[in-house]
Amino acid sequence: MSPISRRKFIPLVGTAIVGAAALSLSNKKKDAIIAPSPILPKRLKKGDTIGIAASAGPIRDRKEVQEFQEVLHRLGYKTKLGKNVFGQEGYFSAKDEDRANEFMELVQDEEVKGIFFIRGGWGCARILNLINYDIIAQNPKVIMGFSDITALLNAITLHSGLITFHGPGGNSTWNDYSVNYINCLLREGEKVVYQNKANDQAIKTYTSGKVAGAFYGGNLSVICGMMGSGYLPDWNGKILFLEDVGEEPYRIDRMLTQLKLAGVFNQISGLVLGNFRKCVPEEPHRSFTLEEVFEQHFTEIDIPVFYGAQIGHTRNKFTVPVGVKVRMDADAGTIEMLEVGVE
Repeated sequence: MSPISRRKFIPLVGTAIVGAAALSLSNKKKDAIIAPSPILPKRLKKGDTIGIAASAGPIRDRKEVQEFQEVLHRLGYKTKLGKNVFGQEGYFSAKDEDRANEFMELVQDEEVKGIFFIRGGWGCARILNLINYDIIAQNPKVIMGFSDITALLNAITLHSGLITFHGPGGNSTWNDYSVNYINCLLREGEKVVYQNKANDQAIKTYTSGKVAGAFYGGNLSVICGMMGSGYLPDWNGKILFLEDVGEEPYRIDRMLTQLKLAGVFNQISGLVLGNFRKCVPEEPHRSFTLEEVFEQHFTEIDIPVFYGAQIGHTRNKFTVPVGVKVRMDADAGTIEMLEVGVE
């Protein structure tokens, strides 16, 4: 290898210094994210057009789209399909750029008053750097979904200020119970008090207490996959809600340990554990149960924690706001909105 002359070496050093400075500045900007002021979308009303987006996985059957449209039509809405709703690109509905463009087209469409999603799956995290949060803030509208849509909800609320909603998607059960919460929150603009249906899932309190804070969260797997990305909020003082589906207890344990090691549980003011559907071990004789995992993590924690809220992959589903201040009561198993979610 030929030696580098001093004349060549000095520019290289200068380039390295400039590059390091730029990297440092970039990191400072990332660490210094200042959340914008909250923006409330306008409440939905009969006759409004709902845009149906396919921001994650593909449908399994074209009937899914027709059935979802029929549900929304019965509720008094018109519907407008995103251009990727019938598409498939591997385990996505379309390429990243196309899914981002579809979402942004619905955001900017003045006819569309709300955006719901045909299904979850996987893919929303891959488009977070492709959507325009300033344009979203300039076109505030109801955005609702859950599961993989967790990525979009938290990123949008963090970077645009727009309050978003964790609620049913196209392949959910739109029964009277679930629809009632949607109407109270998104049509009537109520400060909803969430309490499980009698004789439905029981509440388990791991740590007692009442606390208030801004409500953020969603699917546990998705939240863990976003750690360190700059698309999750500063957790200080927040109330975190989590749910998941089809994850064995050891994987739930691993993800909760990740949040613990990242300091999340030392920063939040409270934790609501929603529905963890089909989270059972394949080999029960060689595993803890889900409840035992929760006990290991939360019986001696210094914040209120309860399990069983009807959030997530469950038939009777709450629709909850992301970014709105709420009060949780871990003993009663309730969540009370302290601010409205729509104007």
